[in-house]
Amino acid sequence: MSYPDLENLLSTRAATFTFLSRVYREEPTDEFLGALVANAISAQVDDAGEGNRIFNAFLRNLQAVDLEKARLDLASEYAALFLNASRHPVFPFESVYTSAEGLVMQRARDEVLHEYHRAGLARAEIFKEPEDHIAIEFEFMAFLCRQSLQALESKDQSAALESLRWQKDFCDKHLLVWIPRFCQDLAKTTRSDFYKGIALITAEYLETERETLPALIAELTG
Repeated sequence: MSYPDLENLLSTRAATFTFLSRVYREEPTDEFLGALVANAISAQVDDAGEGNRIFNAFLRNLQAVDLEKARLDLASEYAALFLNASRHPVFPFESVYTSAEGLVMQRARDEVLHEYHRAGLARAEIFKEPEDHIAIEFEFMAFLCRQSLQALESKDQSAALESLRWQKDFCDKHLLVWIPRFCQDLAKTTRSDFYKGIALITAEYLETERETLPALIAELTG
């Protein structure tokens, strides 16, 4: 694989993790939902994967409804799912899925916080959730992807390789440990094809990371 191909892949991975972080961080705004609908309508290729098919079909169907009403419905669904505003919430925290008590602010939170500090990152005060929230973990992966991309652009293969190994370690020890189960719960619980599609997209994408990261590491060491 050539350097431009590697750089394109790293850029795509950074964009994907940034998108997933945004979806889980807060409910869709008018601008965000409008952009998603426009992209779904203008897509010229078949949707790949069940998650993309469900998600993009939902977005295309919004052409026939009031977009503001759809946004309000999604805001209500976001609160019901992720803000404990219903009898059946889905908690987007690693600690809930990995601690014996199923509580927030447990060991997983301390472990990911250590990783963020190791990278020289500090949390933004605007987002008040614990550091093992799925949106923050995805944002961290996007940061590491951009870090490895910048290293490649600077022709620093050693630094790029170090960042990729860090990504694989974080993915193996955190993302893949709990997010597939979270996605199963989300897909079963949500009443909206928007969030069902997102749940499946997330799970499907993390499965590709199982192969992508070892392949990228092998490419730079081979």
